[in-house]
Amino acid sequence: MTTSIDRFQSRLQRLSRLRRLFRSRRSPADDARLEIRHGSLRPLVPITAWAVLVVCLAGCSPLGLETSPGDPRTSSKVGAAGTPTVAEAEKVDTIVVTIEGRSITLDDLHEHMQDQFLEEFLRQPEDEIYEMQENAVRDLVQRHVIDRAAAERGITSEALFQEITGAGAEPSEEDVARWYSLNQSRLRGARLEDVAVQIKEMLVGTARKEAWDEFVSPRIEDLDWEMRLEPPRAQLAATRLIRGPTDAPVTIMIFSDYQCPYCVRSEPVLAEVLARYPKRVRVVHRHFPLDNIHSFARPASEAAMCADEQGKFWEFHDAIFARMGSLEKNSFREIGAEIGLGEDALETCIEERRYSDFVQADFDAGQKAGVTGTPAFFVNGIALKGARDADALSRVVDSELERIQAN
Repeated sequence: MTTSIDRFQSRLQRLSRLRRLFRSRRSPADDARLEIRHGSLRPLVPITAWAVLVVCLAGCSPLGLETSPGDPRTSSKVGAAGTPTVAEAEKVDTIVVTIEGRSITLDDLHEHMQDQFLEEFLRQPEDEIYEMQENAVRDLVQRHVIDRAAAERGITSEALFQEITGAGAEPSEEDVARWYSLNQSRLRGARLEDVAVQIKEMLVGTARKEAWDEFVSPRIEDLDWEMRLEPPRAQLAATRLIRGPTDAPVTIMIFSDYQCPYCVRSEPVLAEVLARYPKRVRVVHRHFPLDNIHSFARPASEAAMCADEQGKFWEFHDAIFARMGSLEKNSFREIGAEIGLGEDALETCIEERRYSDFVQADFDAGQKAGVTGTPAFFVNGIALKGARDADALSRVVDSELERIQAN
């Protein structure tokens, strides 16, 4: 039987095929505009974790301000307290179907749909359910803060949002040109005049998001609240590939692929988290080569383990990632020479595939824990799938440190 999730996945697959077709026909300038519009060029300023919305199907505006938990524009509470909007008033008595003389209203239909969505939601993997529930809890906390702040000022949540985010100055042409200059390497050769409008929109959205976060975040920190939702934890043993103190109370385990661009970007993120918690966090690397799309990922993992034989795993690891996924047959010999490995010993180890079982054991452990892509993080067993920034990881680390201290 086809479910709504199946239909949604089918639509995603069709969209992916259309995107591939579109990419084959567009110019570098088109690529750059799309990257800016869809946010793959991240702002140069940190964005707090409170700006994330996950409610089964998350959505963002094309670039402007992302719809976030507590964003009044996504709330139905935009009229006066207790006063339904025009749209709500119109749909109260709307009949959508009659069954043997019984009238089913639009409200009845929505209630039925909510039950369907909940059933589909509860069929998702346990870690994904938890992440959505956790974000929903934080959304409730933020909405409480926003509603109270608006009530204290005697205005609506929408008016509060406009008041806080509408005071900033528009970015100037110089601001746009400066951002373009700092990010030319990421714009694939696009000209400034081709992407200036999108850059300006992104800068406006970033400024609004910063202003909103600066208003909301301190109020959440001052609020008396406690998260009591318990996360599911995967049981994963650390291997010997550890960065940081071996007895650290918090372990960030990453399943990674040496040719995955998102894994490449995750390495400086992990370095930043280790710098924030030098005595309280350790990072454990696990191999998860995606053979079907990255032909040198598994050989790279096995070669890195051969470097570990000579006490230089992390040096080899960093050198692989420094090549940004561009690997070929001679890459491992070249890296070995760069970091001073014994050439014959490295070559023999690689040819024998001495560590194929070690790498496969990592892969199997990841699959058993529900990993399907890279990077995949586990913070003391709590799954965080997909690329994350340092603030997102730090939020989970802080939560774990608080839990450990309380116990």
